[in-house]
Amino acid sequence: MIGSVASALAEAWESGQPVAPLTADLALACLEAAEQVAGDVLERLALPPCGIRVSETGLVGAMLPGRIMATGQTLPLSVLPHGHAAPALLAVLGEAITPDGTALPAFERLHPALDLSASRWRDGPANLFEAAADLAGLGQLVIGKGKRMGFPSSCALAPQRALRVDCAALLETAVNIAREAGGLPVGAVLVLVFDRSGQALRVPGPITARWTGLGGATAELR
Repeated sequence: MIGSVASALAEAWESGQPVAPLTADLALACLEAAEQVAGDVLERLALPPCGIRVSETGLVGAMLPGRIMATGQTLPLSVLPHGHAAPALLAVLGEAITPDGTALPAFERLHPALDLSASRWRDGPANLFEAAADLAGLGQLVIGKGKRMGFPSSCALAPQRALRVDCAALLETAVNIAREAGGLPVGAVLVLVFDRSGQALRVPGPITARWTGLGGATAELR
């Protein structure tokens, strides 16, 4: 079952053709199965991760270097099916995360980011397990200029008013997940996605995520 689902998702990643809803015999019934599928997809595609991406709503997946782009990019809306935009942070590790560590690592810099999710499922993910299997809905991550500073306390998708967010809690979750996975080296990234304040991608136009004191990241969807 896991191999069949992973094969379909890997083909969708390569071809752009979405995956039809799963039949009852292929349905993913737990997070462990979903994570196995995601790992199999990465193996089949031979895509080496550069870090971990974690969202407020509980999705965890690998971050891929080919999915990171500089602010100001133009993207077709069609490459982000069932997509959502959300403020995010990309933190570059200044020291390694080790399996036996206890303290939070030092960070080389923080980048303001705009997370643009996507789905390889034809009708969108039916549940959390399908979203997790599809590399946690990874689409594109647009990043602004990095700074050496502490984690900001508020963000917004323009033109909405900035809202306070708990970076510390999501950061701790990401670090613990990295430890359980065996650690991450210096230079790897943790991506924190604040998707509770996100919005669906339905129409073309500019979209910007802003972080108080850190700056922003913008993409133009067409």
